[in-house]
Amino acid sequence: MTRTRPITFGELRRLLEKLGYRHERVAKGEIFHLSEDRELYYRRYSDRNLVRARDLASTRSFLDNWGQLDAAEFDAFLESTTKPA
Repeated sequence: MTRTRPITFGELRRLLEKLGYRHERVAKGEIFHLSEDRELYYRRYSDRNLVRARDLASTRSFLDNWGQLDAAEFDAFLESTTKPA
């Protein structure tokens, strides 16, 4: 993962929803459900919060391992969301 700038949680949420995940906000965080064995958990974020690098890395790993979005495609998504400083 060569990303240097984080993305917002709203951008990540939209990507996961395009992949078929259903978002649920719970008391202590955010959950994305696709099936019983495919769930992603995050700390509480608002759409404007920047996503932590470790959350991006784990999301990239899970999506790649599950065959939903390979690592190169995830990296391309991260690059496409880059906004000039």
